[in-house]
Amino acid sequence: MILKRFIGFKTQNLRKTKHVLEPNKSAKGGRLKKITLQEIADELAISKFAVSRALAGKDGVSEETRTRVNAKALEMGYLRAAEVAATRAAVHIVFNDHDPVNSELWMQMQNGMQREAAESGYQVQIHWTADAASVENIARASAGVVLVGQHDGATLQVLKAAGKPIVRLGWVLPLEEVDQVTGADHEAGNAIGQYLLERGHRRIGFVHGSRVLRGRMERLFGLREALLSQDDASVSEIQFGEDGFAGAFLDLKIEGDMPTALFCAHDALGVHVVSELHRMGLRVPDDISVVGYGDFAAATQISPPLTTVRLPGSDMGIAAFRLLLDRMNSTGYRLPPQRVMLVPRLVERASVRSLDTDKAPGSAERRSKAI
Repeated sequence: MILKRFIGFKTQNLRKTKHVLEPNKSAKGGRLKKITLQEIADELAISKFAVSRALAGKDGVSEETRTRVNAKALEMGYLRAAEVAATRAAVHIVFNDHDPVNSELWMQMQNGMQREAAESGYQVQIHWTADAASVENIARASAGVVLVGQHDGATLQVLKAAGKPIVRLGWVLPLEEVDQVTGADHEAGNAIGQYLLERGHRRIGFVHGSRVLRGRMERLFGLREALLSQDDASVSEIQFGEDGFAGAFLDLKIEGDMPTALFCAHDALGVHVVSELHRMGLRVPDDISVVGYGDFAAATQISPPLTTVRLPGSDMGIAAFRLLLDRMNSTGYRLPPQRVMLVPRLVERASVRSLDTDKAPGSAERRSKAI
């Protein structure tokens, strides 16, 4: 039985209120709503005084606060596209939502984009929103948009209507007509499968959450593909819910399909799995090997440190910005939308052992007693 579960513009002489169309209203028929400084302040949990000084370009606020205020003002419609057009249009990076699992990767991507933008002479505005109306306001004032994470159809529709160049960092729909930059997830899963096979592992568990996340499913598909050439090799999916990892893991024992190695969909999950295995009395890697994905800080902060796959997050940000720049500056024939995949790198640490050469006496007996 398998159980499931499941991240500015500087304007002057601004009036204290602006008008913005409410979501899903047209310019002709929409009812106008006032946006005030206090509403912006409430959204950012800062003072109205700080908002006022940031928008007026005055001192007394940090550059970080000024950037946040300008970005939020644009999202909410306080800064209108006509006003922003007086300055050089910026590239806008829109994160879907704050995601604890992907936050480190997204920060790396953001750093890469900002570094590349600085070298190209472009300003960058950062937004965190899943609201299509806010994205529409952003698009009107932008030279181009980079979407990070899982954005819904309404967001993609307003961006397409705006006619601005778009690059997505993350997975897209099949044949979606948009440029995309991502890691080679399928290839990485295949590489992990080959790596574990070479070390004598034939029963491998893939630990993951929701099946809606395409990148993680591609890692599973790649892992399965690697094991097709071995008749005695198998992959078990381990998805756990409220009962936790231990319950799902022990279900495999009941089915008689205990893995000797676990490939976790991301490092945060890998850290959790190692902790749970230790709690169950199993030693990593003596009794069972564990592999993560991402090579984030947590991978080296546990014992043993995780063998994992390092995603080139900063380089993915650079690639996305360069692709967007090409689209913004293109004047001749335009190529169809592109899929750019950057190749991750396997990082070996101490969480995997070879069954053929590193057999520890008594390991099988410990595994049986522990579980």
